[in-house]
Amino acid sequence: MEWMVDHPPFFIVFFAATWVLSAYAISLVSGWNRLSRRFRYRGPYYGEKWSFQSARMRSFVGFGNALTMGADESGLYMEVFPLFRIGCPPLLIPWSEISIIPGERGLIFKKRLLFLGRQEAISLSISSSLTEKLKEAAGNAWPVETFA
Repeated sequence: MEWMVDHPPFFIVFFAATWVLSAYAISLVSGWNRLSRRFRYRGPYYGEKWSFQSARMRSFVGFGNALTMGADESGLYMEVFPLFRIGCPPLLIPWSEISIIPGERGLIFKKRLLFLGRQEAISLSISSSLTEKLKEAAGNAWPVETFA
């Protein structure tokens, strides 16, 4: 590894490649990449949104303070912080494609569980406080909570 320090161009290329591969692997493992096939959002989002939010996808991939989450009557908006966005384009998932499990989980930090995409069924765990913000922004479009 010492020779990497002596050869800065190689180190920069190695670091960049590691960053890109890691970010893309996270998009695959989390299910974000799969969701983006149907729900990729290319335009500017004008609904209400909150930056620096945390969530967990598929129970084991955490996005700690790296998400912008939003909601309006059309659906749930999700965007990853630009430095980590490789393989994770912004998403807008219609409420008709989201299932919400009733009740909270967690002893100290209360979480709510959503399933994104009827075909994909990617789990998303978010704080109860964020859930309430999203619910208020969605209004009457908020899905009825159902048991999985």
